Amino acid sequence: MKKIKNFLASRLLTRRWWGIFGVAGLIRLATPAGAHDLNSSYSAVVVTPDSLQAVFTFDLSDLTKNFNLDTNGDANVERDELLAAMPGLYDYVEAHTAIAINFSPVKLARRAGGFTQDDFGNVFINFSFVKMLNALPAEISLSVDFFEKFGAQHKNLAKVVVGEQTQQAVFSAANPRERFVIGGKVSLFAQMGEFVKLGIEHIFLGYDHLMFLFALIVIGGRLGNLVKIVTAFTVAHSLTLILAALEILQLPPQIIETGIALSIAYVAAENFVIAQSDHRWILTFIFGLVHGFGFANVLRDLGLPTTGLVPSLLAFNAGVEIGQLCIVAVLFPLTVWIAKQKFQRKVVLAFSSVILLFGLGWFVERAFGLAFMPL
Repeated sequence: MKKIKNFLASRLLTRRWWGIFGVAGLIRLATPAGAHDLNSSYSAVVVTPDSLQAVFTFDLSDLTKNFNLDTNGDANVERDELLAAMPGLYDYVEAHTAIAINFSPVKLARRAGGFTQDDFGNVFINFSFVKMLNALPAEISLSVDFFEKFGAQHKNLAKVVVGEQTQQAVFSAANPRERFVIGGKVSLFAQMGEFVKLGIEHIFLGYDHLMFLFALIVIGGRLGNLVKIVTAFTVAHSLTLILAALEILQLPPQIIETGIALSIAYVAAENFVIAQSDHRWILTFIFGLVHGFGFANVLRDLGLPTTGLVPSLLAFNAGVEIGQLCIVAVLFPLTVWIAKQKFQRKVVLAFSSVILLFGLGWFVERAFGLAFMPL
């Protein structure tokens, strides 16, 4: 397991803020390019017998959308603007998070924040807190309440690390609080349940994966063919997800995300020249191998468990499959009805054109490090 790196390796933002954001100022902290844009934040809690350290991380683009950081109105967040906003942002994070140790609420002390940057140029702002302890607690509870500000679709991906043990949770407007037992064994069944839920949520929040799925099924066909397409995709990305998670086979994130965009564009373009989906499961399997690496990157950001890793990964894939089958179940009656209409081909070409534009846009954006797509 890779311990939390980006969260706790941040540079200090007190007297060192000037030097840090001097570099960031050169690249002008504008809306970052890349594949993030999932309206997600992150919580990382590291517990030792001596201390509890909590870091809450936001994409700068999400902060910019929800807070008035661009005070001079030039469409860029400059170093000085972010410096001025940091105390207020800390106030917000502090007011909308809560931690209880052994059922007793505790007050965390602020530590200097910082920023990290991923391979796509996305800038993440970290808000760090600490509570000194005299012994390892029996349990902690964590709650976050970012959803009124960031929207009901916002997700907070959380992990609690105690030694070699990592526990995960996904906070949402419907699930803003979670309890973590420290020191005891985490139920593998409960852990797998969390990964199933994460897989389902990722499909419904992953715009690029949804576009790929829509492009595959918009041409219609028999239900058996559609289920075969979805299952082939799941089997393929299960293979590469496990290989990547076990660090047996890895690819650079930019290549993966660019490949995912290209797969969307290709399938949408293919809809212009085919009308049947009988053999499409083969193509889906090939592209599913690429998407599996993308899923692995998402899980790596969250943090992978040290025990029950393979069952948890399979549970995540099961969640992806459940989410996809739900989408097929909803859309299949519509595709059957459209297939009986005279305008069926026009509908297929219209939807495929939109998906093709998104695929090409994401390809250019990810390949050249740009930022112009609405999603």
